Amino acid sequence: MQAPSIALVAASVSSSEEITFAAESTKTSVVGVTPDYLSVQNLTLSEGVSITEQHLNGLSSVVILGVDVAEKLFDRTERLADEVVRIKGQPFKVIGVLQEEGGSAFGSADDQVLIPITTSLVRIQSRANREQVDMIYASASSSDVVSTAEEEIREILRERHHTAIGEDDFNIITQQSFIETASSITGILTIFLGGIAGISLLVGGIGIMNIMLVSVIERTKEIGLRKALGASKTTILSQFLMESLLISLLGGVLGILGGWGISALVGVLAASSNILLNPIIDINSVLMATLFSAAVGIFFGLYPANRASSLEPVEALRSE
Repeated sequence: MQAPSIALVAASVSSSEEITFAAESTKTSVVGVTPDYLSVQNLTLSEGVSITEQHLNGLSSVVILGVDVAEKLFDRTERLADEVVRIKGQPFKVIGVLQEEGGSAFGSADDQVLIPITTSLVRIQSRANREQVDMIYASASSSDVVSTAEEEIREILRERHHTAIGEDDFNIITQQSFIETASSITGILTIFLGGIAGISLLVGGIGIMNIMLVSVIERTKEIGLRKALGASKTTILSQFLMESLLISLLGGVLGILGGWGISALVGVLAASSNILLNPIIDINSVLMATLFSAAVGIFFGLYPANRASSLEPVEALRSE
């Protein structure tokens, strides 16, 4: 065996076609597959049977429906065996229905139909080269040999395509590469959103400082009177710092409530679109946001508070 690290292999071809039943129709992805496709892709059937070698050899007109397609055509997802649908006007007998999988960033596994790959190549796509496929899926025998399996596949394809090292005319994508790509995108988004958050904090802090400076100016006589009656510099400083802190915390609480509301809305929209996305509000994030709000209030309120506490009582009482 050329690839001992490979457990299962499945090829596929796909095209977007119209599928009809009676007066109902929908455009969906028609995927021509080999018998091991369901196992490699971790797909299961809610009812019916899978595509077999006999279906491939006989160019059988059989189809497995995704649940979204079944709902659109039959308004149900059960008891559909032996029903007949048409793909590009050709009759196909339903032999199974896929278990609901939900959507992902790469589309919905429920909005597709599966047919034998030979039938797709000959009767649906009518390709001149019937040995050409769009994708080949491989499942490693264990997670420990993924890298070895990838190298075995690479060597086999180079041999069959007669390509030299560094001149590959194919791409090999593993789950690890998907994770690395997702992590890279997440990192970029984190930096981008962090920059936006930093700018927002700066603008909010400057706003708080301006509000407190205006408050100091408007309450100059009050400050002078309190200092004349014996209020210390520390007392005045603490008063204005506390006011700045409360303003900042109030803004932080409103922001947390707004974020919670948006997260809940995103969860509802994702559920209605069959997308596996469940936003969670972590208590640590709430505490961090609260601490940042308090820090912003104290930092940007320090200058106005210090200015208020430094006023001379006589000059403050004389001000208009």
